[in-house]
This record gives sequence, structure tokens and C-alpha cells, in this order.
Amino acid sequence: MKKTIIFLGVTIVLVICAVFIIRWNTTLHVADIIDLDTIYKVEIWQGGDCVTLTEEQDIHNFTAVLESMKLKRKFSTERDGFVFSIDIYHENGDENDMTVLNFIRIDGKPYRCERDYCDDLQLLYDSFQTAQ
Repeated sequence: MKKTIIFLGVTIVLVICAVFIIRWNTTLHVADIIDLDTIYKVEIWQGGDCVTLTEEQDIHNFTAVLESMKLKRKFSTERDGFVFSIDIYHENGDENDMTVLNFIRIDGKPYRCERDYCDDLQLLYDSFQTAQ
């Protein structure tokens, strides 16, 4: 009886560990975290400069970059700073905050990136900045 209880306890701990590991290694897309269909305004900050997107085509180009991102959960780091700070506004009044460095933080939760997306966002930011 005692061996059965120990076996069940060890089995439960192993299942919990496996679920935890699988959950943290699952690839996420930004669309899993942010509702991309309801965005009506985006502010992209770099340094002290801001580009505001309100046109449908501009928001579509921005969401295309977000849709290409592949993320994985990561444990929080206390590093500050960012290359881009992005405020996303939704039609229903919701807002999302996103910071991009060599990792991405969405609404305070950090995610590892499959690759560095700063270059993609820089090209997009530059194209919007010259258009304004």
C-alpha cells in the first residue's frame, strides 16, 4: 500500500513537470495573445519619437509583422530598456503594451523570440516615419 502511494505521488509530480515543460516550450504567435482584428490605432515609440498608425493599410502592415513573430514564454528578467515601445488600442477600449528588445514583453509578460524582430520593426517604423 505504501509503495502504491509513493508510486502515485511520483507519477503525479512527473506529469505536472511534463505539463509545465511542454507549456513553456510551446510556440506562440502574437495573435494568440493580442486580438489583431480589433486594432484601430497603434503608437510605435523609438526613443522620444512616435509614429501613430490609424489608416487601415498601415495597421494591416503592422499586424503582418506581428503575425510573423514566433514567441515562447520565458521567465521574467529585470532588464529595462527597449528598442521599440508599442501601444496598441482596440475598438472595444482594450489596450496592449508591447516592448521589443532582444525579447518581447507584452502586457508585462516576457517572451523569447525565435529571432530578432527589431530589424523588421525598424524597416516598418522608417517607412511610416517618412510617410508622415
